[in-house]
Amino acid sequence: MQVTVLGANGKVGQLVVQYLLDDGYNVVAFVHSSNSLPYHARLKIRQGDVHESDDIAAAVAGSKAVVSCLSSWHAPDKDVLSAAMQRLVPAMRQAGITRVVSLTGAGAFDLGDTPSLFYRAQHIMMNATTPKVLRDAEDHIQLLRESRLHWTVLRSPVMNESGSRDYALQANPPAPWKTVHRHAVARCLADMVESMEYDRQAPFIVRH
Repeated sequence: MQVTVLGANGKVGQLVVQYLLDDGYNVVAFVHSSNSLPYHARLKIRQGDVHESDDIAAAVAGSKAVVSCLSSWHAPDKDVLSAAMQRLVPAMRQAGITRVVSLTGAGAFDLGDTPSLFYRAQHIMMNATTPKVLRDAEDHIQLLRESRLHWTVLRSPVMNESGSRDYALQANPPAPWKTVHRHAVARCLADMVESMEYDRQAPFIVRH
């Protein structure tokens, strides 16, 4: 089975690629510029821009699922997630692909959330300091909700390289000061490729 990983050159993306290869998948790594991934017989590198429909279509060709590890934090227009989904959804439909897993921050609201006062305060603070990043994250969830694809969005708190790599998923957001191991996030994204447990949901990942 072939899986396309968007944002494969990032810190999480590189780990997801490795976990998928270790699990026996063929992987297409979609990278924006230079590639830092080591050679592997089951790994193909596709260079392109998420704003270009042809690049996205070429990256997903032949795959059965897509994992997005994209981020808008360092992008000039802060629109990477929503721009990618605007082009990915039609490309997946055209190619007959139905499964997509995407990563975003824990601060993003989703339809049906019942946020606590703490979580609302965090959201207000993010909207004041990084409004474009937050809007991009929430817009991309909405685009997936409207897509009719089998999507899952993993919402993650701040990631680091310390503590347990075990993870759990929950419906409610973690406290703002909570963190999660980056390997746990990558492992979870790889695990979700064929799991339908959180189909059309946006769970939060926490340390277990």
